[in-house]
Amino acid sequence: MQRLLTLSLIFSLLNTLSFSQDLRKRLGRTYINPDSVDIILELEKENLLTANDSGIYYFFVAEKYNREFDNALAHETFLKSAYLLDPMESNDLISLCYIRLNRLEANSGNWDQALFYSLKGLENATVGLDSNYMGYALLDISVVYHDMEDYAKGVEYGKKAHELLTHFSQANPTFIAFALNAIAINFDDWDKPDSALFYHYKIFDNIDKLDSSRITFTFNNIGNTLLKQEKYKEAAEWIQIAVSLNKKDQDQYSLAANYTNLATIAYKQRDFSNAEIMMDSAYKYVEESQSTEKMRDYLEEQYRFNKAKGNLTRAMDYLEQYSTLKDSIFKEERVKMLGELEAKYQVQTKERELAESRAALVENELLVKNRNNQILLLVVFLLIILGVAFFIYYRQKTKNKHLEQEAKLQQIYAEQETQKQLHEQRNRISSDLHDNIGAQLTFIVSSLDNLKFFDLSKEKMAGKIDQISAFTVETVNELRDTIWAMNKDNISLGDLQSRLAGLISKAKVACPQIDFQLEIEDELENDLLLNSMEGVNYYRVVQEALNNAIKHSNADLIKVVFSRNGDHIRVCIEDNGKGIDQTGFGNGLGNMKNRAERIGRELKIDSALGEGTQVCIF
Repeated sequence: MQRLLTLSLIFSLLNTLSFSQDLRKRLGRTYINPDSVDIILELEKENLLTANDSGIYYFFVAEKYNREFDNALAHETFLKSAYLLDPMESNDLISLCYIRLNRLEANSGNWDQALFYSLKGLENATVGLDSNYMGYALLDISVVYHDMEDYAKGVEYGKKAHELLTHFSQANPTFIAFALNAIAINFDDWDKPDSALFYHYKIFDNIDKLDSSRITFTFNNIGNTLLKQEKYKEAAEWIQIAVSLNKKDQDQYSLAANYTNLATIAYKQRDFSNAEIMMDSAYKYVEESQSTEKMRDYLEEQYRFNKAKGNLTRAMDYLEQYSTLKDSIFKEERVKMLGELEAKYQVQTKERELAESRAALVENELLVKNRNNQILLLVVFLLIILGVAFFIYYRQKTKNKHLEQEAKLQQIYAEQETQKQLHEQRNRISSDLHDNIGAQLTFIVSSLDNLKFFDLSKEKMAGKIDQISAFTVETVNELRDTIWAMNKDNISLGDLQSRLAGLISKAKVACPQIDFQLEIEDELENDLLLNSMEGVNYYRVVQEALNNAIKHSNADLIKVVFSRNGDHIRVCIEDNGKGIDQTGFGNGLGNMKNRAERIGRELKIDSALGEGTQVCIF
């Protein structure tokens, strides 16, 4: 009974985990559907079954406040989420809460609180054995020390983060880039530009694994270092790349840094008017980002800009504002608290290692006591898995067998269909050769035999021979057309157009008084395919209709027009001649109708006396 209860609890836990994961995915839609955030949050509010579900829900609520720059509500809600989340189920979300809290405090210049949340994030990631977020917490600490201008410690923690992540086989490439950036910006403000550029450029070693939108800071920071080396042109090029990328993402924090740097480049080159414009843009984004750090940098550059410009009164005003802001950040008690926090972190690390050792001993004792129960539970679980696996295997094997049989039947059917189509194709081509080429050759032989029985003058004999020669040439051309069709499995619309263009070209030479035109609608594609019999019969109908129009219509304009008719093509031969009755076509009409029926098409003839003629196959 106890074992059954244990199994029931396990399955219940698995179901709960599955639901929480689904909830997280559904709430994740708030990132890609910003206009529907409130609706999604309201709908999912009814689906919270556990405290962990509530923690997931409040995380996405806090993200909403964060995007709206409602820092107070975002701060409060991230703390609420971290409190409710279960470390066993959502350890990574807890780490993300502390990362966001670090950012909120850092933007407000509360470095002691920012460091506090980074240490909390490091502690949480260490308990969860999550190397990625351990590295992230360390690089956040590096950035805090950078902003506090303790660059030696900043480099130390940045290198700790980088070493941890590079030795982790499943490290997030973006986190590695963040760690390299943290090291580089500390070296940059430590007045070690060569080291800064080394680590900045190192980010591009893994560019194929990175999303460029996540590393836009690199372009600005390289430009910032080059600026300090007075390589202004090169620096501006890097920063302009950062501006274009950050504008796409509307990253006000980064844009504030970009325009502050561009303003510095401008006034360093004595371009004060451009520097003024850049300063105005920088101030706009400093205000929107609500970043104390960026306001500090802006005030410092305004002081230097006005000093360079010779406006000492404004320079002193900005220097006073800068000093006041800097003093509020670097209060003695805050610096002292930072030291205490780090010392506390070191002590907690040692205590945690001792606690982990004791816990390991206790856990080992419990493992020994409960080994038999665990083995039995494992055996039951394995038997269930084996049973399910066997059932799936047997079902799949039966399904595969049915699929193989079905595939064989389909292959046999396809082969039969192919043979049938080949047989029908041969019969049609044979019939075409017999009905046309055979009859024409018989006529030629008969005409040549009849010449023996007539006593004709040289002139009449030459005329008869010319007629037979012309008919022979026509027969040879028809044979070539048939061979052209037989040599192709399919005939493209482009091939058919080329063939008809040749026919019309010859007609123009023979009848220069007639204007021949070939028109193809734009919506028809040249690679539209016809089978060989369709192609040759379309061609024959056009050829017959052209010949009839030339011989009988007295027209001065003959057009061949291609258009679409559903899944097929429609070809019309139009003339502006005298018009005729359909009975006037004789055998030509019958031949064209037979050819249309042979390929399952219709032939339509519209003609009235004095109004021309239109012959269409479709």
